Amino acid sequence: MKIVTHFGLIVAATVISMSGIGAALAYDDLPKPAPPPEGWVQPPKQSEGSVTRDVDSQVARRFTAATGGNPDGLLSKQQAKAAGWGLVSDHFSEIDRAGAGYVRLDDVLRFMSERTPQHIMRMKNATKQNQQL
Repeated sequence: MKIVTHFGLIVAATVISMSGIGAALAYDDLPKPAPPPEGWVQPPKQSEGSVTRDVDSQVARRFTAATGGNPDGLLSKQQAKAAGWGLVSDHFSEIDRAGAGYVRLDDVLRFMSERTPQHIMRMKNATKQNQQL
């Protein structure tokens, strides 16, 4: 029985090690990417603040388009749905805390910022700290 067990372990180890070699050599036939064009500069690494600004800008553009070009306008659930903005139309009652039937850009931005991973982690950490006190 010991011989069968040792033989099984040897076979299993061989198969595992050979499968690793195959994975390591799987992409060695791909061509190397072309070098960047002359004068190309690596873009700066994005920070949490720059990503937030980019997202806010995209949301503002989408809000303006959904309200017919008015960034200071009011957005209804029907307008959000017609504009194909499912996140806003699906969560409209959460965004429209006052129950007015419409939302402003600030309402949408607040809702979006509350759903970021950073905000969620801050809330969890604050809850943990409060529980420890």
